[in-house]
Amino acid sequence: MTRLKKLLVIVDPDDDSDFVIERAILLAFYGKADVLLVMNKANALPQHSDVQPGLAARFFRSQKQLFTEHYQARLAALKTRFETQGINTETYFTSDKNSADVILRKIREFEPDMTLKSVQATSALSRILITNTDWKLVKGCPTPLLLVKACPWAEDGAILTAVDPLHTKAQQNQLDHLMLDTTVNLARSLQLNARVFHCYFPDLSAMFPKVVDAELYIREVREIHWSKVKALLGEHGLSEDQATLTRGDLIKTLSQTIRTARANILVLGALSRNAVESAIIGSTAEKILYDTPCDVLIMKHNG
Repeated sequence: MTRLKKLLVIVDPDDDSDFVIERAILLAFYGKADVLLVMNKANALPQHSDVQPGLAARFFRSQKQLFTEHYQARLAALKTRFETQGINTETYFTSDKNSADVILRKIREFEPDMTLKSVQATSALSRILITNTDWKLVKGCPTPLLLVKACPWAEDGAILTAVDPLHTKAQQNQLDHLMLDTTVNLARSLQLNARVFHCYFPDLSAMFPKVVDAELYIREVREIHWSKVKALLGEHGLSEDQATLTRGDLIKTLSQTIRTARANILVLGALSRNAVESAIIGSTAEKILYDTPCDVLIMKHNG
């Protein structure tokens, strides 16, 4: 992704202080992108076919009209916010019960370069709430999907990309390049730092029973991983000091790196087809999405 020309923003109908609006204005302003604001709010009122003709029918029609006008007015106010920044903006409101399906259909029609959606923190334990709609979008969204957390960006923050350069599948290697291209371009346009993260875990079973060679083995494994990371860095004009190579627990070391790098966005890759299930929908990835203290940009191989 060399440039953001079109953004699709999924607006939360029940949150007036949605951080996704701030992110979208920032990305659209610096990228000079057009924006489509999409809001879906299911209407619980009975449909016309469920109401007998007469006074009741007229009442429900008027209530449905007021319902629609209320949310369209909210979208119109948001459109004004974008347009005062010189951002060309359109809106789309629907009251479909199948929120994910209607949003995915709109994404396919509009073909944005990025889709933005907020994920909400629960008040009890400050955990992030990933809804069923969110997971459907993670699995089905054909564009890069930015899941926005309710926290401000650091002015001197970074965009941190988690790569896997030793992956045996060609698609994963191509995805690493796509993610790094996106990271470099976004960091440049937003005046943020570009950072690269890779975690490895040596297979200690490969060296047994030669326990005395453990330290040498671990150094060799590290050198293999570091050489692959350095090759990636060189291809994208990044320096070695922009990369972090860690060993051991992925979640722990990634969380530490996010804090140290002051990451505003964590870029994760997910292969298409069945690999999405294992790469994203899984205990490790769920924990990353739930607990990562920054926005998460999920990208897929576009081949």
